[in-house]
Amino acid sequence: MVSARLVDCSDTPEEETRKPIPKMMFAAGEEPVGVRVLSYQSPGAIKRILKTLEADEVEFIRRSSFGKIVEIGDKPVFSGRFARYLLSRQMKTKKKHELWFRFAGKPVRFSLREFAIVTGLPCGKYPRKSKLKLKESICEKPYWPSLFGRREVVSVASVIKMLWRRTVKDREIRIKFACLAILESVLLPTSLKMKICRDHAEAIENLEEFFSYPWGRLAFDMLVRSIRERDEVALSQNNIAVKGFALALQLVMVEAVSSLTEVVQDSCSALESDSDDDVGDPLWPKKPTLNPAHARNVDKKCVDIVRSIILEDPERPIDESSVTWSDEEEDETVSNMVDLINADFCFRHSMFVGGITKRDVDRIRESLKPSVKTKKSKQSSSPVDVDTGCIASVVMEQVSPQLCVMETNIKEAMKKIDFIESSVTAIVESMLKKFKDDLVDTVTPMVISAVGKGQPSADNITAVNPCAIPHCVSVNDPLRNPVLEANDKCLRNVMEHISDYSTPPTSPRNSKQAENTIPSVVGDAQKAAKPLCPGNHSGAQSAHSQNHSPHVDITQILVVDKMVAPCINDMPSFSLGLTQEENMQLEDERLPQERATVSLGDDIVVGDNMDDPQSSRKSKRQKTVPAALLHDYQCGPHILSRMRLSQKVVFVSYEQSELQRKYANLIKQLNQNIVIDVAGLSISSTDIQLLVQRSRHFPPKVVDILIRLVRLVVLQQPATEGVHNYYFLDSKFASSLSRHYCKFTKSKNKEAYKFPKSLLGFFHDTNGSSLHRRRFYFPLNISQKHWVGICFDTVYGQLTVLDCNFSLFNEEAMEKRLSPFLHMLPYMFRQLCGEIYGEEVLPYTFDRPKSVSQQGDLPESGLMAVMFMVIHAVHGIDACKSITSDSLNEEAKCAAIMAFEFKEIL
Repeated sequence: MVSARLVDCSDTPEEETRKPIPKMMFAAGEEPVGVRVLSYQSPGAIKRILKTLEADEVEFIRRSSFGKIVEIGDKPVFSGRFARYLLSRQMKTKKKHELWFRFAGKPVRFSLREFAIVTGLPCGKYPRKSKLKLKESICEKPYWPSLFGRREVVSVASVIKMLWRRTVKDREIRIKFACLAILESVLLPTSLKMKICRDHAEAIENLEEFFSYPWGRLAFDMLVRSIRERDEVALSQNNIAVKGFALALQLVMVEAVSSLTEVVQDSCSALESDSDDDVGDPLWPKKPTLNPAHARNVDKKCVDIVRSIILEDPERPIDESSVTWSDEEEDETVSNMVDLINADFCFRHSMFVGGITKRDVDRIRESLKPSVKTKKSKQSSSPVDVDTGCIASVVMEQVSPQLCVMETNIKEAMKKIDFIESSVTAIVESMLKKFKDDLVDTVTPMVISAVGKGQPSADNITAVNPCAIPHCVSVNDPLRNPVLEANDKCLRNVMEHISDYSTPPTSPRNSKQAENTIPSVVGDAQKAAKPLCPGNHSGAQSAHSQNHSPHVDITQILVVDKMVAPCINDMPSFSLGLTQEENMQLEDERLPQERATVSLGDDIVVGDNMDDPQSSRKSKRQKTVPAALLHDYQCGPHILSRMRLSQKVVFVSYEQSELQRKYANLIKQLNQNIVIDVAGLSISSTDIQLLVQRSRHFPPKVVDILIRLVRLVVLQQPATEGVHNYYFLDSKFASSLSRHYCKFTKSKNKEAYKFPKSLLGFFHDTNGSSLHRRRFYFPLNISQKHWVGICFDTVYGQLTVLDCNFSLFNEEAMEKRLSPFLHMLPYMFRQLCGEIYGEEVLPYTFDRPKSVSQQGDLPESGLMAVMFMVIHAVHGIDACKSITSDSLNEEAKCAAIMAFEFKEIL
């Protein structure tokens, strides 16, 4: 019996499936289980940029080629886990600009056509000219300065800040800023901290040309290249970073499988994206994203409708011929699969075969490691027999001519150097000789005039009055007036005290050897004095003169009737403010003959007698006043003012006599029970007495008195830059901040914590405007027994603790008490300054300088803390070393007087 087919039918679908289709990259069930795909696009970046614009500006972008991007901002944000799941189900093809994925048992295509459908961006051919037409515009006139001025680098974050703060008012510029931010941070991101590309800024000069440029093709090419360059081993890693608009993958899959959006979740998980700097920002609410677990269930069930090639948007038709690539490679397996899709073939999960397993991936990894080692070992262990003698001979043949030439050049150079040395030596010697002669010619007349000033010749003196000088009184005469000897001793003691402060170190006054003495001139003067004074020059010296006179004594006779004698009244007072009334009275009581004979000093020192101000050098040492000078001598007001200036006073502004008078008047007033108002703070006489006496620990009210006075005294002084960069807060700020610390620590999202207006009000002036200062100072009462001054720098994020007693608290205890300020101040200033887009908030650090003055008495800590803060703000940390106990007493009195003078009796 012969069998025959009753009906001729066409090939069944099963027969059509014999045509090969692309194989899988990983075998079914052997897909790597990674964590996520890292995208450089921040979640919610589109919405964040659009939030900074006005309604008409957003509408302008919506009507442009970027309009679809505005709509994407309302869709679920990128899910890194879903993208990781999708890339592990990729199919291997020869296509350079096309990706295929298996999902729910069906193939899904991701090409430039699909990218253009979901993004709405122009994806046509590149223009024939340079991609962005930049060369001509850059040569003519760059457009970058018109947008950003002289800034060389501009980040996307700074552009968003300018839009948010309305720094830019021009509507067109604001639209251009928004488009550049979308282009860099959404379509073409390559890092987390994107910057504006200068080429893109030049291209946006004409908005119409900018919107018509095929940005979609550029973004798609960046994304596909980033994915295609990873092989099976690279895709097996836990985290995969891709460049470009990775959200387009998710958008295509949502269009192909509509059931993926049935279950969504909030994008609060740190695993959904690598840009976590904006998660939890109160200004930007959480955005929904795809649920990876729901996507896995849809893939396993294989019952949902899947469009392998998505349909185009009827509102935005696409020219199919414009979304092709000239360098695309043909793949027969892909063509077969497209034919099956067009024929509505029902794919099954078992049809997708091929791929490597996890063991294959491990084997490939192991094979890559030894290959590198073997290459290194082969290079290192390759013995070669080398004839060193042959190599040396060859090298010498090549180098010998060059060495001979080099030796000749060196000899010629040495001859030239010897000639130059001899000529220079002769020139220098002649110059030095000439300089020496000129110096001697210049100095000699000056020395002679200084030594012989007012001294007539012997003949003239005898002719005028031969009997006027019966005898010569020497400086070392034992019959010299003891009062003059005491005065000389006093002056010498004063000079010893101030010689190191008022004279430069290289001055002849500090020199014990008197280098500038002129022996020849001294000898001539001594010879001229002998015939005039036939008395005994070897008489006994005073006790004081014996200690200071290893030099030659010179006695000179001055005629009172014909010239002015250089008497003691004409001697300089050295600007010490010393009282010389007694010396003047004794001078008047002396005989004319005794007044006529004086000593010009043991030696004639050139540096002390020159009248030319340019001949002496000024000291670079700070002319501070020693404390011993004030105790041992009665000094004038200018010396006291110099003393106060060196100590960096705060409240002291009175002379000593005026201070005593005002303080006595204050004591009388404090005996009455009065209440006064100091800059809005009501205080009693008891508070002022405590400020002066400092008998116990200062309460916060007394410290606030000092803060009020500091504001009135320091902040009203003119600043060097027009405005002070520091401000002083009272003690209420520290207590108020500490009260909210417990609530702050319980907050899960620190950046969303709302600081109360009462706390933020400390940083506003009386008019309600913000105080834009760099440094803020406030006193801190630690354990109700010790005050310290705190300075926190808002630029460097650092707290400086000004402590006058390090022995009370160690570093750990101090850090524990500063914890509220270290953690809360960064977030408070972020909220106060309106920071909306920036780096991660880090706690402040603190430093406790060891070089400040120390005071072991606990009641002194309140005044010391305030003085530390003021001196640190005005003069710096080095000036905090000069606070002494005496200055504290004077500062306390002046502060009490100042508080009483600012009073308003209630």
